[in-house]
Amino acid sequence: MTDDTTRPPISLSTAARVMMGFTWRADRRLSTTILVLKLVGASIGALFALWIGLLTEAIVHRRPTEAAVLVAGVVISVVVNSMLTFGADRLTQTLSERAHHLVERRLLELVGGTPTLEIQETPEHLTQLERLQDASWEFGEVVPTLINIAQTGIQLVVTLVLLATLDPWLVLLPLFGIPIIVFGPKASQVWYTAQQFAAEPMRRMGVFLDLSTLVGPAKEIRLFRLRDVVRRRFAEAAEESRSIQTRFARKGEMIRVSTRIFFVLGYLGAIVIVTRQVVDGQAPLGHLLTAAVLGGQVLNLIAGSSMLAVWATEVLIAASRFVYLDQLGRRIRAAAAYSADVPARLATGIRIDNLTFGYFGRDRPTLLGLDVLLPAGKTVAIVGDNGAGKSTLIKLLSGMYVPTEGHILIDGTDLARLDPDVWRARVSAGFQDHARFEFIAAETVGIGDLARLDEPEAVADAVHRAAANDVLDALPAGLQTQLGPTWDHGVDLSGGQWQKLAIARAMMRRTPLLLLLDEPTAAIDAESEHRLFESWTEAARDLREQSGAITLLVSHRFSTVRMADLIMVLDGGRITEVGSHDELMRAGGQYAEMFAIQARAYQP
Repeated sequence: MTDDTTRPPISLSTAARVMMGFTWRADRRLSTTILVLKLVGASIGALFALWIGLLTEAIVHRRPTEAAVLVAGVVISVVVNSMLTFGADRLTQTLSERAHHLVERRLLELVGGTPTLEIQETPEHLTQLERLQDASWEFGEVVPTLINIAQTGIQLVVTLVLLATLDPWLVLLPLFGIPIIVFGPKASQVWYTAQQFAAEPMRRMGVFLDLSTLVGPAKEIRLFRLRDVVRRRFAEAAEESRSIQTRFARKGEMIRVSTRIFFVLGYLGAIVIVTRQVVDGQAPLGHLLTAAVLGGQVLNLIAGSSMLAVWATEVLIAASRFVYLDQLGRRIRAAAAYSADVPARLATGIRIDNLTFGYFGRDRPTLLGLDVLLPAGKTVAIVGDNGAGKSTLIKLLSGMYVPTEGHILIDGTDLARLDPDVWRARVSAGFQDHARFEFIAAETVGIGDLARLDEPEAVADAVHRAAANDVLDALPAGLQTQLGPTWDHGVDLSGGQWQKLAIARAMMRRTPLLLLLDEPTAAIDAESEHRLFESWTEAARDLREQSGAITLLVSHRFSTVRMADLIMVLDGGRITEVGSHDELMRAGGQYAEMFAIQARAYQP
């Protein structure tokens, strides 16, 4: 039962080959050692039935010396096999951890190293990434599972060879295990079906558990006296989930019992064949015991193989998602061709040339035919309703997206020809949806320019230019304060305080070519925003002299926007007006109307 979210994006054989390659690269010596231990252990385990048969013959024919030797051999075989199994399992776990670490490191590199946000923001790719993260535990079991498959195969071959030495017809015994192989996965599928039917009550259980344990709803749970209601509804959902899973579990057990009954018939037939040989004097009594033990081994191997096949499919699907993302990341990087240098300073500015951009799966483009010059050394404000495409344009200018059509020209050079890492080193930004880095406060700001992370003066200057000194004054240890309530002695901040530190982070780079401020003061009051913009204006003058930098501001507050050199109005993904505040007010168009509406809101 597969759908778009469960179907492997890459063939399982390819995934297995790639994962074994990672295992080999993680530790070749350890991989070889485990393989040898598994081979020897599998052979010793499969030969156990033979030793039992020979021991029986020695006892029946009163050969005490031979019996003593065989008993010692059996004991040694059991001990050695146990030691080999234990050692191989421990080494396999170590190898699995190393291989998993190597794969996770590779995953971080490929997702974080792609020049754009294509993986994170394309639903098709994001689905694979999220499913891989959800299956992180299964992903870690790929290596042990593949090794167990190899071990099971070796044991089955040795067991069949021993059965053939007793009677060629006995090699047909595994055929009676076909129902186990065929219907065993169906029994497992019953469990998955139960999980699907029980998904809703289980989800409700999770919701009620979160309501009872998380800090967010804790105040209202107590204030409105909802504790007993939440407990009762949790219990009801738990009972519904248990009932569903019990019903399906009975069905699964019926399938398992039926398939094993069929195998038992074949097993009894094998015992009858060998018993007749022993009774007729055609075979020693030891053969009967050997056949009985080998038959049990076949049942265990077939049943184990069935379950192992189901589990291997699960873990290899997880591995296939990694391989898919790995190949995607390689293709994205290979398709990029960087043939130009980022200028030391802007002379003309950034030309947006007939730019169109559409998100995957949407009917119409978010931005359509934008054509405008952002002059070097100027402060440019972008205004427009929600969904007009303002934040999308910011991401395009920072190189996070690639235009569907058109170009972004940096002093005449297409942004697509510039190495995105080098370009982004000359871009700084404060985003509305900024990250809350729960580091030491100095690091939270300082990571805006890693080269100056350990320079307290640089961090303090960035805080000053972001008008965020009041945040530091409120921290018990100033820049050395641990941020975040989840850490020992960590201090939580208000939304506005976090945002001011994000702005300070954007101010760490002293000579960017482009400073992007995307609703950077959404959580800050209007008066504070005005003071901040005055500070930015001063910083912009410095940047203009040093690098011809462009400051691009997205804001809904027109009292701040009016101070920009150039204002651009976006509506429905198109540029409808461009000009200074005075020019746009005289034009009496959309900007003038929006400004008047907001101005009236502040009048008594």
